[in-house]
Amino acid sequence: MFGTLVFFALVALSFASGVFITLLIQWYFFNVYINKKPFVGPATSPSISPFELPKILHNKGNLGKEAAGAVNSLLQFLFQECRNTKRVRKWFRRRLSLELEVLLTRTTTGKLFENIVLRDLDLGCHLPAIRSIEVKNLSIDSGTKLIEEVELCLDLEYLGGFQLSIDASMRLSKLAHVSVKVNELSGLAQLKFTRHPYTHWSFSFYNDPILQLAVESQFQGRSLPQINSIIASQIRKALKRVHTLPNFNIRYKPFFVKTELELLEENDVLEPPLGTMELTILEITRLTEVEGPIYCNVAIDNIAWIEMTQTGTASYLTVDASVTKQSGQLGVNFKQEFVSDKYQVCIIVESISNPLITDLKSGDVLMLVDGKSVQTLSALNKIIKQAPSKLLFRVERKIRNLVSPDLKINEGLDCSYGLRNRVGSGDKTDSDSSNPPSSSDSPAKRSSCGSPEHNKSLPHLSVCSEPDVEFNHLQFFTTKDAAFSKVITFNETFKFNVSPEHRYLNVSVWTRGVDKNTLLGHISLPVANCCPSTVGHYISTYSFLPPNPNLGYNSPLSTHPGFEPCLCYGDVLLSFSFASSVNQSLPIISNVNKTPPPVTITTPINEETAQVIQHNFKRTHFEKVTPCGFCFKKIWLKDALQCQECLMSCHKKCAVKAQAGPSCARSIVRRTSIQPEIIMTSPEENITQTSLVEEGLFSISAANGAEIDQALEYLLSLPNDENIMSMAKESGKTLYSHLPPDMRKSRIDDMISKLKEAIDSESLKRQALQREEVSAEDAATKAKVAFLVGKSEERLHALAVLMLHCCAGLQDHQDALN
Repeated sequence: MFGTLVFFALVALSFASGVFITLLIQWYFFNVYINKKPFVGPATSPSISPFELPKILHNKGNLGKEAAGAVNSLLQFLFQECRNTKRVRKWFRRRLSLELEVLLTRTTTGKLFENIVLRDLDLGCHLPAIRSIEVKNLSIDSGTKLIEEVELCLDLEYLGGFQLSIDASMRLSKLAHVSVKVNELSGLAQLKFTRHPYTHWSFSFYNDPILQLAVESQFQGRSLPQINSIIASQIRKALKRVHTLPNFNIRYKPFFVKTELELLEENDVLEPPLGTMELTILEITRLTEVEGPIYCNVAIDNIAWIEMTQTGTASYLTVDASVTKQSGQLGVNFKQEFVSDKYQVCIIVESISNPLITDLKSGDVLMLVDGKSVQTLSALNKIIKQAPSKLLFRVERKIRNLVSPDLKINEGLDCSYGLRNRVGSGDKTDSDSSNPPSSSDSPAKRSSCGSPEHNKSLPHLSVCSEPDVEFNHLQFFTTKDAAFSKVITFNETFKFNVSPEHRYLNVSVWTRGVDKNTLLGHISLPVANCCPSTVGHYISTYSFLPPNPNLGYNSPLSTHPGFEPCLCYGDVLLSFSFASSVNQSLPIISNVNKTPPPVTITTPINEETAQVIQHNFKRTHFEKVTPCGFCFKKIWLKDALQCQECLMSCHKKCAVKAQAGPSCARSIVRRTSIQPEIIMTSPEENITQTSLVEEGLFSISAANGAEIDQALEYLLSLPNDENIMSMAKESGKTLYSHLPPDMRKSRIDDMISKLKEAIDSESLKRQALQREEVSAEDAATKAKVAFLVGKSEERLHALAVLMLHCCAGLQDHQDALN
């Protein structure tokens, strides 16, 4: 018995071992076979098939007049089951309430009533029946093979008895009641779907339909049959005025979703997750027809902006800011002053007293108000007073390049990015306004990618807004040029390293011209909405907004209700895929933090300074001219360092000496070796300042090449004075005033051109010194370079004064001619 059990156990064990070994051998050979196959993996590019019309529709014989029994049966069943649901009845009540509100507020009849309320509603016993249906027009584009327009002719008949009753309160404290029942409505109607200038549909009758109404009216509870015919006649006139060709309403729901034009508030934008986002620009359609090639700019940033412009010395972001009046007051102060970067006088946001305004920043350069260009403060005040409660400001916000501000794009790079360049003109004066945002002199340099997949990392441009000194990681890409067509295909993919400070994806489309590039449209999307949580690609279409908020669009549909001009500037098809990297660190410029690191200068430690606490300096932008706490001179450019503990302000060139000088006020041991320096103006200096107004800065007896150097040396020798700008402007009115008008203008124009070249050269020199200051390792070299940076800033300020001086002279010349 025991032997039998052992035998069966050995047989079972042998069988199981054989099965296991067989499966193991098969698994081994299966793996060998699989590993020999080339690795394919899941698709890395979005999959989207082009639209094709079914072959049956190519036969014109299938598009004739036909019965609609199947359609009628389906629609009647749906109405039978849904007519008494809360959702359907609520929709009808809401629509009828809107029509009654229009009657009350926009018509002469509405002036007799104080209130009109919908009492009862009966949707009738059936829907309108379609006796026949015919495809009146089917327009197919020969190039794109897309359906451009579908027009259906419906022969309608309605005997369902739709009925409503309303109560009206008259202004004479009288009550009225009206009940209207539709006994018959029949006629030929047009149902039209089109995608130009944007996708919408419409419904209207070809001719006046047959309309039979049963009207009952009461006044103070008593019947008034005399006015029933008047009410029926008014309803027929309204039907002809609104729903009979050539009149119709442009409609969207339930077939199409109308694009939301309002952007989210900054506080409502969610913080995006950490990871890598792949954006693919698939195609662009329905752009305004232009002659030049088309390209796109795409960037992620912490704010929504329209475009990035670059002058010879600075970069600006164009931003739209919406401001609401509070009790009729705006809460924003503006000033008009000369901006050296733009070589002209501009209107600037000076201060903001309303804490609810977060979109505008101090120092923003005003371009447009509600789409209107503003050149003077009086014109601005007039627009603000006449405007409604909400205004839209378009401003340019100066940014400071932290990494390679004068970076040149090498031809050897696989991909490149660029900024729109704006070149200042020497002939611009106080009356010149900023260029409209719809055009630029030289937009971003195009990408020269050999492949549509931008896999190689591009140089990321980190910038910060000077008014707030907030750092962000701007990532900017440009597509290749594509020829204009009704459907422009790009299929270019860009990779973005998304971090929590990235809030908006900014996309803009441009056309490249001979002299200037023109902005055709733009859109800003919250980055959090562009990072799908699902695996794979998320594909969606977005409509571009116009370059100018009040830019008119010439379309025959503009007179019809429901028309949205902001949707007429084309749309873009985008694909997103997102890979989360919560446990990974960002590879973008690791030495740039959310806030700038404090400038700390190390000094030798001895017994006297062992307990000294040094200043915690941080770079700060001041709103007004501030004295330096170390040398007691003015900080003219308003960009300097400030201790976060004792609030001491000083020039960047004085930072090293300040650390070696008096210690921070929070320290235990104080050094009193340095006493305050009192600067007094001598009578000779006052005479010199008076001569500045009387005689001007330039001397015509000097050689042309030495005029700027002599005037610059003269300005740098003057003591610090807050009124130097106004003095230069006053003295400019007498500049070359003894010369003939033509010769005077020529001399001033030559001087402005030379000043522009000097400002550009000095700005490049300062940028090079700033980079050298950042890369300097020892304290002595850093202090020396910081001193040179301060001197360069003083020269830039002096050159700006000279530019204002010349512009004032040119303005005086133009005033004299007028």
